[in-house]
Amino acid sequence: MGKAIVKLNISTYANEDYVVEIPCKKDDVDELIIANAWRKLKEDEKGSLPYGHRSAKIISRTPVFRTFLQHPLDPL
Repeated sequence: MGKAIVKLNISTYANEDYVVEIPCKKDDVDELIIANAWRKLKEDEKGSLPYGHRSAKIISRTPVFRTFLQHPLDPL
């Protein structure tokens, strides 16, 4: 599995930014990664997020690398 780093923003009076690291597969669409990032942030914040307009951006995405222990025909 690879990983993606997602920047989440909640537009409140404080204009709060969060950065979350999410495991992902190479064929995951951006919407799935962003949804998982919001879910992880909500878990990290103990189930409570402030009200406000929400936006998200994928900052980086690392590819999936095989380890030397994996067989070449095994799925990632």
